[in-house]
Amino acid sequence: MAQQTKISWTDSTWNPWKGCNKVSKACDGCYMDRAMTRDGQNSRVVVKQEVEFNRPYQWSGRKIFTCSMSDFFHHAADEWRDAAWEVIKNTPQHTYLILTKRPERIKDHLPKDWCREKYKHVWLGVTVEYQETVHRIHTLGEIPCEVKWVSFEPLFGEVFLTEKELKIIQWGVIGGMSGYSSGPFKYEKTEKTWFLSLMYQLRSYKIPIFFKQLGTYYHDHEFKVKDWSGEKYCERYPDVFKIRQYPAYRYGEKEIDYLNNKTYGNK
Repeated sequence: MAQQTKISWTDSTWNPWKGCNKVSKACDGCYMDRAMTRDGQNSRVVVKQEVEFNRPYQWSGRKIFTCSMSDFFHHAADEWRDAAWEVIKNTPQHTYLILTKRPERIKDHLPKDWCREKYKHVWLGVTVEYQETVHRIHTLGEIPCEVKWVSFEPLFGEVFLTEKELKIIQWGVIGGMSGYSSGPFKYEKTEKTWFLSLMYQLRSYKIPIFFKQLGTYYHDHEFKVKDWSGEKYCERYPDVFKIRQYPAYRYGEKEIDYLNNKTYGNK
C-alpha cells in the first residue's frame, strides 16, 4: 500500500499502522473509518502493519503521504514510531508528507537527532477544518522543519487567519467533504465563499495553494462535477478552483520550485 493513490497531492501512501480515534469534526465521515468499517474491521483499534512497515525501501524517490489510514502521532503508535522514523531517515530520496490532528504531540515524539537540515525531506502539516482548530497552526509553528503545511479539508466554515498564522504556513491544501447523501458518513456542503475567502488570504501572502476537491455535494448538486469527491477536472469544474501548486522544496539533490516552474541542482 500503495504503489499509486487517488490522493492528487501525493504520489503514494504509506501506512506503517492503521486505525485511529475521532478528535474533531474533521474526523466525521473519515475515509479511513469508511474503508475499515466496509471491510469489517474495527477502525478504533490501531494496529501495526508489518508487511507495509519497510515499504519505502522498495521505492524510488516520490512524495509519500505518511499514515493516511491513521495519525502518525497517535498515542497508540508510540512503541512503533521510532522505528518508522528510522525508515524515514534512511530513505532521503523520498519526501514524507505527515499530516496530524494532534500537533501537541509532535515536539515530544520527534527523533532524538531531529533538525531541519537532517530531516529536510519531511514536511509536517496540521488539519484545520474550522476556526476553532486554527490553534493547531501555532503549535506547528514551534517545530523546525523544511515545509510547514495546512490541510483545510474538509472545510466546515470560513477560516480567518492572522498575519502570524499566515507567516507560518508554507503550503495550503483546500477541499470539501466527500461522503454519502445519508447515513453515518453523510457529507456536508462547503460554501464556495469559504473556499474563496481562504484562497484570497493565502494568495495575499504568496502561499502556494493546492485546491484538492470540491466535495461530494458539488457532484450531487449545483455543478454536477464528474467524480464522487469533486476532484477530477471536467467541463463543469469552475476555473477559479483549478489551482494545484506546490512549495519550493528539496527532492534528493535538487530543489524544485513548482510555483515558478524551476528546478535547481546541487542544493
